[in-house]
Amino acid sequence: MITLSRVSRSFGAVAALEEIDLSIAEGEFVAVIGRSGCGKSTLLRLIAGLLPATAGTVTVEGTPVTAPRRSIALMQQQPALLPWRTALDNVMLPVEIAKLPRPPHRTRAAELLDAAGLAGFHDRHPYELSGGMQQRVALCRALIQQPRVLLMDEPFSALDALTREDLAAQLQDLHLARPATTVFVTHSIQEAVLLADRVVVLTPRPGRVRKVLDVDIARPRSLGHSAALPAVAECVAHLHDLLA
Repeated sequence: MITLSRVSRSFGAVAALEEIDLSIAEGEFVAVIGRSGCGKSTLLRLIAGLLPATAGTVTVEGTPVTAPRRSIALMQQQPALLPWRTALDNVMLPVEIAKLPRPPHRTRAAELLDAAGLAGFHDRHPYELSGGMQQRVALCRALIQQPRVLLMDEPFSALDALTREDLAAQLQDLHLARPATTVFVTHSIQEAVLLADRVVVLTPRPGRVRKVLDVDIARPRSLGHSAALPAVAECVAHLHDLLA
């Protein structure tokens, strides 16, 4: 589904990424971790078509990525909801921009909000929602066009620990129900192990692939129920060692 072949990206004299080789299968959930400044967000923007590679090629579904595509959705750290629109209308925004049929997508938007735990909040404005609820709306907005690829750039980083755990669990449920190929950037090792099929560890700048770790742990997973499992502890310890 996604292939990066010897991909590098520089900003002037600063090399952000260097010779990244990575393949991600259809429907796979891959987490990317590494220290600040190692190029994690740059990697997402290359896949999204928002930045060109300085060297190498990025392909999605066998076609080189040269510009943004409707089939690739990017969810940022901040929800960036429009304050004058309700939760449902914020989810519908990409549909309106793409001039897609409204009735079926409005039904889907309502179903996504319900699945994300926002039943009864469809008509609320962003100022009436907590930070975690706003991020749920942003996630539904990213999913409304049923993207083939979902890119997530530390979407839960500004939230408290309990809200992060709750949203991570809901994201896992949504992914199992509607699998999109997902690349999830995070600083949280526990979050990576909870969500991912594989974890990609990047070196400090310039970012290179140091290790790709398989997370062979049965789903569904939760930090509460799964944290004590030996396999989880082993994965977390291994990732800590790689990042040390």
